[in-house]
Amino acid sequence: MRRIPGPHEPEAAHGRRRRTDWRRLLTPVMLLPSLVAGGAGAMAAPGPDGSIGGLKARFVDVKGVATRYYDEGQGEPVVLIHGGMTAGSSTANVWSRNIPGLAKRFHVYAVDRLGSGLTGNPLNDADYAYSGQVEHIYQFIQTMTLGKVHLVGHSAGGAIAFYVAVHHPEIIQTLTIIGQGPASPSASDGPSRLDLSSCPDQNVYDGLKCRVEKLAWLKTTFDPEYWEADASMAMQPKSKAARAKVVALTNDAWRSQATAYKERAWSKAAVLQMPVLLYAGKQDVLDWGKADPTSKLRGQLGLFDIIGARNAKVKMVILNEAGHFPYREYPEQFNQDLIGFIDHWQSRP
Repeated sequence: MRRIPGPHEPEAAHGRRRRTDWRRLLTPVMLLPSLVAGGAGAMAAPGPDGSIGGLKARFVDVKGVATRYYDEGQGEPVVLIHGGMTAGSSTANVWSRNIPGLAKRFHVYAVDRLGSGLTGNPLNDADYAYSGQVEHIYQFIQTMTLGKVHLVGHSAGGAIAFYVAVHHPEIIQTLTIIGQGPASPSASDGPSRLDLSSCPDQNVYDGLKCRVEKLAWLKTTFDPEYWEADASMAMQPKSKAARAKVVALTNDAWRSQATAYKERAWSKAAVLQMPVLLYAGKQDVLDWGKADPTSKLRGQLGLFDIIGARNAKVKMVILNEAGHFPYREYPEQFNQDLIGFIDHWQSRP
């Protein structure tokens, strides 16, 4: 494994490693002016590596791609995979409220997905598809020599976690999928309650940010520090290039390929014999049919049926007054539920 030092990380901390020229890997993050919270003083500012919440990001080479991640705690490895579209709407920062608490019990790794955050872009166009995202997470686990992991994914990251577990069940101790994502059945026959009519185009960062804000149920889900770091990383030249590439590649053939990949994974769902936790917010508008007076969570329950048909070790937790980000809206509750779920199955033969 070759770990890449961060831009301000002392070389001596890594022993005898060849010095890496950070400037050749990524454009340094240019932080936006600090916002004022409530007019009472300056908020905490993100680090130059996009770090927030007092965390410190690290970098490692994963098959030629500089990959940003958080590494906190000791114990069994837990790998957290963020959701969102490529290069704009989410990064490992989305776990900033969960990492400190989980790190008291586990060795926590939260990674920027391929092309997202400060992780480098795919080396070839084919890897912009889900297969490339899945391979990148698998290779990250191998590069870090983590062995068997507790894998946690949110939304699109939950789909990636699902696909990793289907293709590589031998490295998964437990699997947790949060929120409706591409691996789940449709929320309903019609549109969901996610209304993007007032948002800018989804091909630009402002549109992606608007979408994330509409998916959150609580106004406190995201804070100014989060958005400052998110915008800084999303405006990197490599992030803009990745978003443009996704637009250029998206066509009927690409969608057909994605659907076929999903269906092949569903056909192999029987291999998921590890304990599986499905976690949802009751008011998740992405899993709430527009015609339904209350959310039926058809996507999450449909995924429960697919996995649970041949696996008795499946549990579902639903939080009331929570949206698409229940782990961030109620971090202590989520951490408690995840730790309790893992501990329960580790106490059984």
